[in-house]
Amino acid sequence: MTTALTLIATIKALPGHAEAVAAGLQRLVTATCAEPGCLQYALHRNKLDPDQFVMIEQWRDAEALDQHRAAPHFLYFTNAFGERLAGIDLLPLQPLT
Repeated sequence: MTTALTLIATIKALPGHAEAVAAGLQRLVTATCAEPGCLQYALHRNKLDPDQFVMIEQWRDAEALDQHRAAPHFLYFTNAFGERLAGIDLLPLQPLT
């Protein structure tokens, strides 16, 4: 039996780059939601800090997440927007119930 994975990614744009990062993330969401192993890929923006974005992700299993990280649209975002980011923090979650 496979266990779905939930991941919270907090993405911080460098000052002055938030709108470009937001546009890039929105394109990433569209492509990612079409991946067969993607159960949820929901983009949010911090209301108190407009340079911070939060992606709530749920994947069918670890293999689906690995495939996402190797997908052309993910690699494009990483290469095209990496220099506009202050950082990305990943919080993998384990269900208790």
